[in-house]
Amino acid sequence: MNYDETIKFLFNNIPNYQKSGKSAIRTGLTNIKILANYFNNPQNSFKSIHVGGTNGKGTTSTSIANLCLSLDFKVGLFTSPHIYDFRERIQINGSKISKSFIKKFIFNNKEFFESNDFSFFEINTIMAFEYFKYKNVDLAIIEVGLGGRLDSTNILNPIMSVVTNVGLDHQNILGDNIQDIATEKSGIIKKNSIFIKGEIQEDIDYIFQDKCKLNNVQYFNATKELKIISLSKKIDHRVIKVDYKTSNSFEIKLNNPTDYFFKNIRVALLVFIKVVKLFNKKLYIKNLLENKFKIYGRWNIISHKPYIISDGCHNIDAFKSVIKELNTLKFEKLYFIIGGVKEKKWDEICKILPKRYKYILTKPFNNRGIDTDDLSEFFKENMLDHIVKKDINNAIEFCKKRASSNDLIFIGGSLFLLSDYNEK
Repeated sequence: MNYDETIKFLFNNIPNYQKSGKSAIRTGLTNIKILANYFNNPQNSFKSIHVGGTNGKGTTSTSIANLCLSLDFKVGLFTSPHIYDFRERIQINGSKISKSFIKKFIFNNKEFFESNDFSFFEINTIMAFEYFKYKNVDLAIIEVGLGGRLDSTNILNPIMSVVTNVGLDHQNILGDNIQDIATEKSGIIKKNSIFIKGEIQEDIDYIFQDKCKLNNVQYFNATKELKIISLSKKIDHRVIKVDYKTSNSFEIKLNNPTDYFFKNIRVALLVFIKVVKLFNKKLYIKNLLENKFKIYGRWNIISHKPYIISDGCHNIDAFKSVIKELNTLKFEKLYFIIGGVKEKKWDEICKILPKRYKYILTKPFNNRGIDTDDLSEFFKENMLDHIVKKDINNAIEFCKKRASSNDLIFIGGSLFLLSDYNEK
């Protein structure tokens, strides 16, 4: 098989949550343990940091990896889903996994994969672990796929576990209340390690504290450990000052001005500080986050006149954060291109969408995408002015023809939707 054939095999022959939803999930750790044993447990060959959360875990994971490069580490990064290229999921020092490794890995183990009921994500996970072992990374930053306790990545024994936040998402899998979801996410906390939390509600924080006490885990709250002041903010960047226990302070320019990115960076910085201490390194912050490491799907500015901004917001909390940010900007009209997957709570999302925006509904090229007719019903129920376009490219062209230089075009609702438009 060549590389393209290999990728087609993965997407077409292996149960894939990205395409099929819940039916492609293999509940529990049985399969991933079989895979790990088959490959002689590659996850035990490197130190790791495990990152979970409802929103921001991908941004936080990528930011941690970027910061750790200043320590002259070989840093692995495993995230999902990808937007443009499958190889985005597995990287070392910012370089994507080689095509040759993917081809060899799948070709050599194809019969084993086909003879067992492994999922797409399970195979991705073990491929990442095997690649990091092969490349002898110093540290790997591993993003949880979904939930935590039963996620394929949870065979790790990390030096540190991170939960960015807890919100209502994937209720059909993780539970229909915030306590159940928090319990699932706390499942990544492992014995004799470090736990760092972002913004977790006080009424569920006991779940994480109890898990830490039970497992002799050091517990840290990023919002209390780091004092961060926003020095300046514009549509395309933000400058912050960080104070750590009053004795250390530094400034960083972020290429993403949003409040939610701001919160994720606070978590990433505290993780980095703890890594420095664990590895007996000098605390030195390089300005790695300044216009060097673009995180696709998170407030990406595609053009300036008019501004076109894309963001993969896909649940109620993410939409709230994006709307809050949009409301701080000055524009005459806002064209909001929106589409996503069926299982999201569109009735709740539509209730918080501002009526003054002009909505253009479309559908991702994905089997899980919600049909525009169905999405339109939610918009009608909430009296939101909207039209329908068959795909994101048509929607963007429609907006460009009508938008003035003082208008704003925003694209959101799903990373799958963003992947259909090549903004590079």
